[in-house]
Amino acid sequence: MWSVVSKAINYFDTIPPLLLLILVLTTMRRQGRDYIVYYLCGQFFFNGYANWLNELEKDNLFAYSLNFSWAYYILSLYFARLYASRKWAWFILGLVALYQLNLIYTLQASSTVADFTSVSFGGISLLITIACLFYYGKQLAGQPKENILTVRDFWYVNGIFTYYASNFFIFLTYNALVSRNYANIGVIWKIHNVVFLVMCVYFFIGMRCKTLPET
Repeated sequence: MWSVVSKAINYFDTIPPLLLLILVLTTMRRQGRDYIVYYLCGQFFFNGYANWLNELEKDNLFAYSLNFSWAYYILSLYFARLYASRKWAWFILGLVALYQLNLIYTLQASSTVADFTSVSFGGISLLITIACLFYYGKQLAGQPKENILTVRDFWYVNGIFTYYASNFFIFLTYNALVSRNYANIGVIWKIHNVVFLVMCVYFFIGMRCKTLPET
């Protein structure tokens, strides 16, 4: 029984994004640029590819690196729109450019465990977490115009915050755990996938809420 559950958890980072994309295509009207939909497309594609490589018993770490790069780029655009501030937008996109340049340099080497840049992954997770906290602070500081529980972006940010804040230490310590042949590394990654599922649940709730006009 556990083997079946364990196998299913491996696909928690692939099947939920697919289901959400199907929901978007079948029930939601197009409302301009929806960066969370773009984010889910990347998650489904890259995580699906990584799982396929894993089934073939091939190294898939470079797929996760590409996924993280895409995710950071898209989420940066999302938060730049959310803040509606040109200065914040340029600052966020400047950090993205630095990360992409670092990634290109790193991926010049072969795809090995050493190429899972724990410091970069952990650092980006921290930056995204801080971006979420700024959003919360902005909501608390302003006079609420409506029930925040009915606002789509609130649930989107909840999902993003839950995933990146919870997995910060997993990303940051992954290399160290692998290099020490930590026996439960597979269990830790399953925890990562469960948290990913929770993020998708938040996204689902958000998709059932209204969206604010794009600025």
